[in-house]
Amino acid sequence: MIKISFISVMIIGLCLFFSSCLTTSEASAVPVAEGESTPQEVVQESSEIAEELPPPPPPPPPLPNLSVKAGKTPPQIRLGQSFSSAFTATVLDKDTGNPVEGITVTLQYPSSSVNDKVTFATVELTTNTQGEVSFSPADTSFTCNSAVTFSVESRNGTEKTTIPYQVRTNRHNKGGSISILDYSQNGTPIRDNSRSASALLTALIRSGFSNVGLVDFVNEIHSGDKDRVYKAAYNLIGNNSNFFIFGTVKYNGEITQENGEYLVPLIGEITCLEMRTGEELYHTVIEVVGKGSSEWAALQNARMDLFGPQASAGIMYGM
Repeated sequence: MIKISFISVMIIGLCLFFSSCLTTSEASAVPVAEGESTPQEVVQESSEIAEELPPPPPPPPPLPNLSVKAGKTPPQIRLGQSFSSAFTATVLDKDTGNPVEGITVTLQYPSSSVNDKVTFATVELTTNTQGEVSFSPADTSFTCNSAVTFSVESRNGTEKTTIPYQVRTNRHNKGGSISILDYSQNGTPIRDNSRSASALLTALIRSGFSNVGLVDFVNEIHSGDKDRVYKAAYNLIGNNSNFFIFGTVKYNGEITQENGEYLVPLIGEITCLEMRTGEELYHTVIEVVGKGSSEWAALQNARMDLFGPQASAGIMYGM
């Protein structure tokens, strides 16, 4: 029989205890590759970075609740003149109705215009103590039928207001000639009494033109050769006219009926030339649909009430 002393038992127990602790420690340890940080080190580094970053900036204050109101509307002028007053607008607080100082206003205004195509320029203005901004254009060098636009950024989006910007031709009283070639529905030139030319002449006189008359260049216009038209006109008219307006008016589709009315579509193309040099001053294409109780009434409506006034307005603000 083997006898084990009390001291031997104690030694064996202590050895088993330390062996168990060592095994548990090794099992719980996570291998860390060379150069990598332990989880404790990562947490410590993140805390240090968070302490170094500045706090986020406060959110911007909300935009004021604004409106913009049109002020002075200068009357239309002739080419080469100056507007009699500035274009003005006032910025108001929508909630109180009071004018607001120091607000940025974006102004868009015509900077050029060719054949009804307007180019705009932009400038920023700041409201004064009365909430006002003003704009005084330089002497006009082009005709135009457009507008200036004042806009501000408000709480619920962009607020705008517009003021007409109109510059008429200064050739209204210098004398001119008109030759418009009408076509029948089957495309044949109508060689006498152009009703479209008469409609345009009537509209121009109503708009303030004077010393304007009718001439006929049927063959030249029908040829489609602009140089031929100008040479024929210059040989006949010479410098007796300041400008020469010519073009065509044709059917632009089939005649139809709708709700008991006849519909007659026309398309007109007109060109304005400087008589002395042949320079093109203005060109446009106009599409209209006349209505009437008969084909004739619809055709008259298309020429007299639609084509004539629209062509006159284009010439007045485009030539």
